[in-house]
Amino acid sequence: MAATAQVVIFCPLPPKPNGIADYLAEQLPCFSDRIDVTVVIENHAPEPVAICPRVRVMRLAEYLARWDEFAGVPHVYHVGNNPDTVYMLEVLLSRPGITVVHDLNLHYLIDLTNLAKGDKAGYTKALTNQYGVQGKIIGEQLTRHGWKGRFMPHELMMHSSIIDASSQIIVHSQYSAQKIAALGHKRVSLIPHHLSPGIRQFQPKLKMTYRGELGLPGNKVVITSMGFIAKAKQIKAVLNSLAELKAQGLDFVYVLAGQCKPHEYDVYQDIADSGLTENVVVTGFLDEQDFFKYLLASDFIINLRYPTGGESSGTLSRAMGLGLGCIVVNIGPFAEIPDECAVKLDYDETFEANLTASIKRLVENPVERVTLGLNARRWVERSHNIALTTKQYRAVIEQEQALLENRQMNRSALPAKLWRYMPKSAVAKWLTNNQNWVGELNTQSSGALWWLNNTLPVGVSGPLLLVGEGDACTTLATDLFGYSQNAICTVTPFEFESAGAEAVPAHQVDIALAVIPLRAIEADPVRYFARLNQLLAMGAKVSLTVQPDANVRPDVPVARANLMSYLEASGFGVDKVHVGITQVDMQGIYPAISHEEWCFELTKVSWMVNKTPGDYGFKGISELTWLQPAISAGNGRGLA
Repeated sequence: MAATAQVVIFCPLPPKPNGIADYLAEQLPCFSDRIDVTVVIENHAPEPVAICPRVRVMRLAEYLARWDEFAGVPHVYHVGNNPDTVYMLEVLLSRPGITVVHDLNLHYLIDLTNLAKGDKAGYTKALTNQYGVQGKIIGEQLTRHGWKGRFMPHELMMHSSIIDASSQIIVHSQYSAQKIAALGHKRVSLIPHHLSPGIRQFQPKLKMTYRGELGLPGNKVVITSMGFIAKAKQIKAVLNSLAELKAQGLDFVYVLAGQCKPHEYDVYQDIADSGLTENVVVTGFLDEQDFFKYLLASDFIINLRYPTGGESSGTLSRAMGLGLGCIVVNIGPFAEIPDECAVKLDYDETFEANLTASIKRLVENPVERVTLGLNARRWVERSHNIALTTKQYRAVIEQEQALLENRQMNRSALPAKLWRYMPKSAVAKWLTNNQNWVGELNTQSSGALWWLNNTLPVGVSGPLLLVGEGDACTTLATDLFGYSQNAICTVTPFEFESAGAEAVPAHQVDIALAVIPLRAIEADPVRYFARLNQLLAMGAKVSLTVQPDANVRPDVPVARANLMSYLEASGFGVDKVHVGITQVDMQGIYPAISHEEWCFELTKVSWMVNKTPGDYGFKGISELTWLQPAISAGNGRGLA
């Protein structure tokens, strides 16, 4: 990549107590030697520390104020299932880029945008948008009664809105790659979680020195679990096993090296209940120095995740890189660890018994611990090398740059597209000279409003997508607006959602003309319009005519305001609405007439579309629209 290449990265930075922040900080020195890097952090984040001096850091407010400057620059969004990544959603949903999915399950992240703020209706809407009727029922259950029984949010991952809005996806495991590919995303790259270069300054031979500094005994086995202390890490199961082993006479220290959130999980109560108060150390949040010291002071690691949200553990890669044996649950990304590099336990009815037996075996057998650790270190050093992973990141960024150069990706860049329209005098002259043909057009119900109001740009060399029936629109596009017959991709309204549209070059069409009978969209207009969105480049212009049909009784409301909300839910901005020659009411009587009621001038403003049936009585492009105040307010920028 050329030295002048740029990238904008949205991610928290240290001293934020966040593993993703540490991950990027470690990566930045490898990036910034060849790429001009700008990292955008939230407005109220603490001042970053120990960041590569070549990297420019700005806060979200500054980025939004300089919105236009970053048009055409590849964007990278590091998304995790935690509050520290909420701030970037307003940009991610408006300016698609490369999304690094650190946690496949993003339920908590979406929860933070609505439910955590007391907006139960918004939460229900988000569930409905992703899971249809079932999601709506679950949301309503919550609204009325709260969660009952054994429901766990991990079963509803709530990630499709983020996935759909991304031009490319990076994941750290084959498990996550397969899950996202199954959603239909075409550009998914697997890049392993890198091994932290910071481990090189620490020496395993100083284990006893580190124990002395940390107040840990030198004559006992030290077992450690790293990171935030949460229920999903199966800490209670570990405590139960350790209590049983203590009763059998084993002596040990169990270190919980990470931050505790008592309002989410009261680990101190579980420690007390297990009778292990004298055996357990809870450290609280650790800086990087102490983090590595606790790792090296340990004899082996217990890193259990169940259920899994598809997350990858930077802590685990660090521990294995230091030559520590580990116990993991054989699920999700952790199942991909080679068998000789970790003890992998199935989460079934024998889990706790096997956990107890595995801990006992590693406590009593130092040779097995060392062998396991050496195998782990060799594997991590080979496959998780930061020089290799950074090279893979740069390759994805280069792909993104190529995509940006081949299509308009944001609305702020649209002024570069100087759309040219016919003079009104030329349209009037053509009308005068073609009266007979115009009458034939009207009687064929081919759609008159779009050309009468001159909504179609002229002089565009690229493909014109024409969704319609008959030859009248094609003739007008060629004879009046100057389009080449060879550049027109024609699809009938009833082939549009099926194989009939497969020949259209996806994401590359700048101009579309759609004359759609009401019966084509009567069941689910948002799903239909979302299909149109998928075929268009960002900033594409659309002339859309909806024709009334005799004797059609739509399943959804189709008044003008309703149609506009459906279009907005599908990622379009409505620029103008033209009223038909004959004033008809699609909500009332359905006469057999030849004139359409409205024509909409549209601009594709977002990749974010709602593809599921449901209640579309809302304004905006997604359930997260409220997150976009600065962009939605305008200031000459608009949504991108």
